Amino acid sequence: MSRALDTPKAKPSIGPAHDIVLSQNAGSDEAFRTIATELLRLIAAQQAKVRRRDPTGVHQMRIALRRMRAAISVFGELIDGRDTQRMKRELKWLAGRLAPARDLHLLEVKIKSAQLGSGSPAFLKRLGSDRGAAFASASATVELRRFDKLLIDLQHWIDAGEWTKAADGADRPSAVTFAEQVLTRRAHKLNKRLAKLEQLDDEERHRVRIAAKKLNYAIGFFASLFGGKAGKRLERFRKHLKKLLDALGALNDVVVHRKLAGKFNRGTKSKLDPDAARQLADLDDAEIHQQMKAAARAAAKLAEAPLFGD
Repeated sequence: MSRALDTPKAKPSIGPAHDIVLSQNAGSDEAFRTIATELLRLIAAQQAKVRRRDPTGVHQMRIALRRMRAAISVFGELIDGRDTQRMKRELKWLAGRLAPARDLHLLEVKIKSAQLGSGSPAFLKRLGSDRGAAFASASATVELRRFDKLLIDLQHWIDAGEWTKAADGADRPSAVTFAEQVLTRRAHKLNKRLAKLEQLDDEERHRVRIAAKKLNYAIGFFASLFGGKAGKRLERFRKHLKKLLDALGALNDVVVHRKLAGKFNRGTKSKLDPDAARQLADLDDAEIHQQMKAAARAAAKLAEAPLFGD
């Protein structure tokens, strides 16, 4: 197609911003295999850091897991099957085992950086204890046979899963055609939901954030296939999408941290002192106001930046 870059076949790799570089002559099945292979490598590469209880390793493994799950969603029916559904369940299990460590780490950083815990040592002690236990659990998870088996099963699924047999002889679209269809459809659906952004509650806004993340990951999967005006439109759209995600991510952090702080405050000896609690609430309210404005601005820009001139 005219929108694809007219260059020699590229070796699959990870680009500067962790985008995956695809051969522009690839079929959609080859594209998925390249994407999933690279994401599996990124998951496995963080095992040592997670084992050492490194917050960066936990964060990066979670990102790689989210990208793998997004890839499965993006390619949808092209790769569906019993083994694909099993991989989805196992990936969700692993992501769930890592989530508490990341959430508690960010809450601790937030409270300490705002100097809200000086008057409540019991609160900080409990938070630190729970954070330590969560990182210990994450570390133990990547030592499990279930984790090792997941990596092996993922590799087999990528190379020779049911979806690969279904692909044999099938009339699959090219990666470029498939990418254009997927990105256009998902961008249209997201813009419709963003039109009502200010009316959404926390849970609805979280679901919009997930949809926006999947679209951002999908652009990263396919951006190398597009050049010229199409590539520039895609880049412009993604710039606004990232600003939206920054704002929605900050809003989601407030929701998560409020729930965690509320759980700790239900104890009798580990409460955050009243003054610190009020300060934290004020900071959260200010953050919500600021990030809602930022999200609304980004949403408006996205509506003005259609993909591929549509």
